[in-house]
Amino acid sequence: METIYTCTNLNCSYPGNTQYEIRFKSESIMDHHNMAATFCPFCKKEMLPAHSHLNDIPETPIENLSSHL
Repeated sequence: METIYTCTNLNCSYPGNTQYEIRFKSESIMDHHNMAATFCPFCKKEMLPAHSHLNDIPETPIENLSSHL
């Protein structure tokens, strides 16, 4: 599964037909809460997650982790 960030600036200078996006493989992101801000290389605006599938993952409290291993 991938995490996709897109530029939401309507006046971005990206020359493509769609909005500029960056894709990260799931193994390259350890924790979506500790992700650095991503900026568009064309307009320098902060990019936002396009698909927030990570928000659908329930968080497990630390004290309950041993029961899930």
